Amino acid sequence: MRLRTGVARIVMWRGLTSRKSLGHAGLALLVAGLGVLATSILLSSLDFGTEALRLCLQIAVAVAAGALFLAALSIRRISRDRQQIAESELRFRRAMEDSAIGIVVVGLDGRIRQTNPAFAAMLGYTSEEIEALTFFQITHPDDLLIGRETMDDLKAGTVNSFHFEKRYLRKDGTPVWAHLAGSVIRDETSGRPLYLVSQIENIDARKQAEARIAEAETRWNFALAGAGQGVWDLDMRKGGTTYSSTWVKMLGYADGELDGDTDRWLTMIHPDDRETVAEADRAHLEGKTPFFEAEFRMRHKDGHWMWIL
Repeated sequence: MRLRTGVARIVMWRGLTSRKSLGHAGLALLVAGLGVLATSILLSSLDFGTEALRLCLQIAVAVAAGALFLAALSIRRISRDRQQIAESELRFRRAMEDSAIGIVVVGLDGRIRQTNPAFAAMLGYTSEEIEALTFFQITHPDDLLIGRETMDDLKAGTVNSFHFEKRYLRKDGTPVWAHLAGSVIRDETSGRPLYLVSQIENIDARKQAEARIAEAETRWNFALAGAGQGVWDLDMRKGGTTYSSTWVKMLGYADGELDGDTDRWLTMIHPDDRETVAEADRAHLEGKTPFFEAEFRMRHKDGHWMWIL
């Protein structure tokens, strides 16, 4: 059975043989048998002269020799195919075992057919333990739906590859975030889905860092809002400016209404204060002052001026 994948990757399939080579061998042996049989019948039942008998014998020998040659050729092809399969299996096995991220082969019933040490270690199992489970047994309950929907889409043939983030459950019950990317393996003749092959990367550290940043930002915004102070942030690399909710509301704007334009805040400064503010800004950017500090007036959205520190 020849297989194809939706995403190029190394896949091991055991028990593959060359049907064409086997067919050649069978045909060759059949031709040899029929030729020898036909010759024997003719020689034994008919009264031919010496030359005719010799001719029949030569034909039989030629047919047998040709059949043996084809059989030898077919055996050689079978041996070569088996060697290629063995080499492919070895490459795949080494790729799985040496991979730093998880690689898993999953059946359409959700059972784990084959995995590598990286994925087993990520969840705290041995390879033997985890291959006795299903994907649903090691998935966080809140993330079961996305896995089932992906499986249904692959079975229906609406998608050939997938990638998403989900949480697994370690052997001790603790969750771990992972990013999955994989493809469906289909029968090349019928197109019927057979297996799924997934690459699974542990992203738990990244998710925890993102959660800490979000929590710190929430606390910072809460503190600023409680103190009635606004903050604006200039991204020197990307060239964008972000303003806190308190800052934009003080000037009568909605969240996000002033974001993006790095020079927008300068245009809102009172003309008489603009040069002083620009000088303070340059001094800080050039490292002459530890922080930017200035008192100036800014135009409110309704047109009146407000003093800002």
